[in-house]
Amino acid sequence: MTGAAQKVPFSPTEPYKFCPADGTRLGEPRPSGGAQCPHCGRSWYRSSAPAVGTVIVEDGKALVTVRAREPEKGRVDLPGGFLEVGEHPVDGIMREVREELGVEIEVVGAPILPETHTYGPDGGYVLPVGFRASIVRGEPNPTDDVAEIMWLSANEVDAADFAWEHDRRMVRAALEDA
Repeated sequence: MTGAAQKVPFSPTEPYKFCPADGTRLGEPRPSGGAQCPHCGRSWYRSSAPAVGTVIVEDGKALVTVRAREPEKGRVDLPGGFLEVGEHPVDGIMREVREELGVEIEVVGAPILPETHTYGPDGGYVLPVGFRASIVRGEPNPTDDVAEIMWLSANEVDAADFAWEHDRRMVRAALEDA
């Protein structure tokens, strides 16, 4: 990283100060949070990154994962991750579960929309979309993002060390509906 780049503070919550397309200093932020480039005319926003997660339920228990990587390494999480550009949330959760656990799932019911939260050391905002699902093919086999899997019953959910509280609430709700 160059010396100049190291001196520029980054905040995932403040509006952009320079145009990502041409480097021109942007105008003052508008009430919407966006700022316009006086050179190219584009508007730029700091937006929440879309992510997906799923509660896989089987025989009255929910599959949860233990994170193998930072942030929150060693804590309980749900299978999922960030969407790729233009990816539909259902396609994204199916891809993430295949990558993390090697199984095919079927989404059950309507999406779950937990609250927006921050992620990682920079505190970038994430807009999570949750799903309840069942395994339709394969046996869960953790890959490099997952240290281990666990199946939790409803009475084990409160004692688990969840990285994010909205995941705990999603598991509780999915098990109540099971």
